[in-house]
Amino acid sequence: MTISLSIYLSIHVLIGVTGIAATYMTLMWLFKRDIPVNLLKISSLTAFVAYVISWITGGFYYVVYYGNNVKPIIKEGPTPWVHLVIMEVKEHIFLFLPMLAFISLLVIWLKGDELVEDKKLKNILALITLITLIIAVSMALGGILISGAAR
Repeated sequence: MTISLSIYLSIHVLIGVTGIAATYMTLMWLFKRDIPVNLLKISSLTAFVAYVISWITGGFYYVVYYGNNVKPIIKEGPTPWVHLVIMEVKEHIFLFLPMLAFISLLVIWLKGDELVEDKKLKNILALITLITLIIAVSMALGGILISGAAR
């Protein structure tokens, strides 16, 4: 693997973890009595941008390196199901992350001041954010399994 591909993969992982942390912060701030709308705006924007950057860098790595070099190692190794199940799931489920993060971002930026009074809106937003967090953590755990299967 070239140095530039190692950098792309590292950015993919680090930015993905940043997206997870920002999503977690968004969720936790939604549960505060006095909702910090400005912090929600920052964390929701950070999460969205992080997921988009992680998507781009991960996709670049997949197309340029993973498909020809890592995938065959996994498929010929003792755990071929890791690619067949985990990577296939990651490839399709990850598409929801930027979209869900964008929905949260829009609601927070457009209706953020109403979250304190509108409990229904706040609860729906918290559910969307929780689903985003669960998907993001699942993607990270899947990446760990895939990395382990390639060794």
